[in-house]
Amino acid sequence: MPQYNFKTTEDHWRDKWVKDNVYAAEDFSRKPKKYILAEFPYPSGAALHAGHMMRYTVPDVYSRFLRMNGYNVLFPMGWDAFGLPAENYAIKTGVHPAITTKKAIDDMKSSLMRMGFGIDWTREFSTTDPNYYKWTQWLFLKFFEHRLAELKEMPVWWDDTLKTVLADEEVLTDKEGNKIAERGGHLVERRNLKQWVLKIPAYAEKLIEGLGHVDFPDAIKNAQINWIGKKEGINIHYKVQDLPNEEIVCFTTRPDTNFGATFIVLSPEHPFLSKIQDATVKEYVEKAKAKSELERISDGRKKTGVFTGYYAINQLNNKPMQIWVGDFVLANFGTGAVVGVPGHDKRDFEFAKAFELKIMRVVVGKDSDTSEITKLEQVQEDEGTMINSGFLDGMEIHTAKQKMMDYIEQKGWGEKTTTYSIRDWIFSRQRYWGEPIPLIHAEPDGHVEEVADLPLLLPDVPDYEPTSDALSPLAKNKEWVNTVSRNGKPAKRETNTMPNWAGSCWYFLRFTDPHNNKEFASQEALKYWLPVDKYFGGAEHTTMHLLYSRFWHKFFYDIGLVPTPEPYQWRLNGGLLLGPDGKKMSKSIGNTIDPMTIAENYGADALRLAICFIGPYEDTYPWNPNGIKATWRVLKVVYELQDKVADNVTDQAITKAYHKMVKNITDMAINLKMNTAISELMIFVNQLKTASKIDKELWKGFVKILAPFAPYLAEELWQTANGFTKWKKENSVHLQEWPSYDKNLIKETIISIPVQINGKVRAQVEITSTDTEQTVKEKVLALQKAKDWLNNKEVARFLYIPEKIVSIVTN
Repeated sequence: MPQYNFKTTEDHWRDKWVKDNVYAAEDFSRKPKKYILAEFPYPSGAALHAGHMMRYTVPDVYSRFLRMNGYNVLFPMGWDAFGLPAENYAIKTGVHPAITTKKAIDDMKSSLMRMGFGIDWTREFSTTDPNYYKWTQWLFLKFFEHRLAELKEMPVWWDDTLKTVLADEEVLTDKEGNKIAERGGHLVERRNLKQWVLKIPAYAEKLIEGLGHVDFPDAIKNAQINWIGKKEGINIHYKVQDLPNEEIVCFTTRPDTNFGATFIVLSPEHPFLSKIQDATVKEYVEKAKAKSELERISDGRKKTGVFTGYYAINQLNNKPMQIWVGDFVLANFGTGAVVGVPGHDKRDFEFAKAFELKIMRVVVGKDSDTSEITKLEQVQEDEGTMINSGFLDGMEIHTAKQKMMDYIEQKGWGEKTTTYSIRDWIFSRQRYWGEPIPLIHAEPDGHVEEVADLPLLLPDVPDYEPTSDALSPLAKNKEWVNTVSRNGKPAKRETNTMPNWAGSCWYFLRFTDPHNNKEFASQEALKYWLPVDKYFGGAEHTTMHLLYSRFWHKFFYDIGLVPTPEPYQWRLNGGLLLGPDGKKMSKSIGNTIDPMTIAENYGADALRLAICFIGPYEDTYPWNPNGIKATWRVLKVVYELQDKVADNVTDQAITKAYHKMVKNITDMAINLKMNTAISELMIFVNQLKTASKIDKELWKGFVKILAPFAPYLAEELWQTANGFTKWKKENSVHLQEWPSYDKNLIKETIISIPVQINGKVRAQVEITSTDTEQTVKEKVLALQKAKDWLNNKEVARFLYIPEKIVSIVTN
């Protein structure tokens, strides 16, 4: 037999699959539907890189598995192609971003097809296509129509390297505490600019509530909840002494400590300060307003402030509290005023020490310390029992909090309220390569009107260099900017563009009906396909794309545009593929791997198996060069095994092993345990090697099991085994029915063995003789008793003595 030539085989079958669209999803099929989605890529490189390889291989295997199990599977692909990388590359090379983006898409599509991904390419689109961004603009106008899009002046993050505004979610904090851009790592600064925003805080509660109805890992749910930052507290109204008509309102989540309140600090922007004519106060306010927010709130910075000369009354004890102005208090957080409880808030303690203000203890902690608080480490914030607090004395702080809130409301001194730390989403970008915002500013009053005819096309401009004056490059194109309003008066187009997140906030909807020119998607298609059944993506998008798109979808649901309240029923974040040295891949340290070079040398099937075999989808692993060699050898053996295939072969040992393999891989594929599925394939291949002959029907069943993992080789073997000499789409192995197994042939003696945790037997686990250490570990860690004793502790050592005992040691 000639040696397996993967290059010839791959080219041959890939062309036929694409030509006949073997992986087409059928709208309104009678089969049960499965919408499987992996985040569509940004086409910034010449081909598939390691991250894409990790991100798409397992979802593709799973989609193929579902298709063979009788599901109508939608597994689409498109291109998130607007944004900074393409524009920066265009500026660097002098080639228009439309040209470089088109080439990147062509190159990347070629590499995705080479990997044999079972994508319905008839649904492909790019966010830069006017036929697509017409609807992005139309959907944005829905936000505008419902007053969830607003033009407002506000403090924003400005990246002077990229010459654009960034949303809060696109700004990170480095090890030194500096604020840097998520893309590029440049230092950013605060500027006051007029920007378009989307009012995502209006959906804060719905975004939290919706997480209770989806199957997301706790880590994803918690990340979104923490970013939204829900705080339940109370607004307390304090009367200003000697000014009977004035009061200061302070939001607090810890009213239980209010017997220890000794001062109030106002933000420099607080309206009460406009009534104060004191020169020292006015000078401080003006200087504070000139500072950036970053300067004002940076950790470790010495607290500054000025006493206003006024006092507020603490109603609980009728004691006066000095009213100060301090630049660390921001107008856009809470009410712009904080009540100072220096004994039980570290920030308040620092302020009180700086200005020698009174510090009172009203909580005693587990250390039973009731002494005067003079040091920061004595400040008790999170736990303890109330003292020096009248009717609250002796209560645990959380009980006291609820008691105090009820008391303040009953007295009419305040009202319970909920705040959220999530802020309006900055939706303007001062760059060229993005969707034009379809609004015009009519003159002379500047009122805003919608653009009537969509799409509003992005003009082809010769100069798309960004500027430091916070104006978009589009502002230079006077011919495009100058237009007329509805009444024929002069007007100017909005020159900022949308962020690259805009197109990705709703792309999953367009895949259900990608060629509809009359609406963004038909209601019938949306009802059939939504929600997305399984969504695979990157952890870096948990508080950006995932939160943004849920916000868009929930708004669309509220106005009747989509049939489901949530876009995605299930979500899993993928891990990272590190360099062979265990470090993050980087060209600068020379540890990158090129998937297409590997595919060129070993074939796409071998690469697919190596990626699946490396470990669970959600974990992070270093690339092992020996892994690809091992999977190539396995495929070589499989190809050669067809020489043993014959009719009506009886081999009870192989038959039994086959049925066990089918059951195990079926269960593993259902649970996305593709790494252990590859292990099962390898075990069975080794068993086939021992056989003198292989039954043809059993062999064809094995080829079908192989198909989702190694689609090219499986198609070749399937066509040969069936004697097909002419290609027909319906004869493809990938459209065949998944094999079943005989339960009677896989019965095993089940035994129970002890599970020892840190030296003591804590549980029993049932195993069979075919269980591996990995499957035993999965069974043990799924036991409720084991979970209770482990209590989320890290497993430092797992030892399985076959059919004897399991021993676990924790850190």
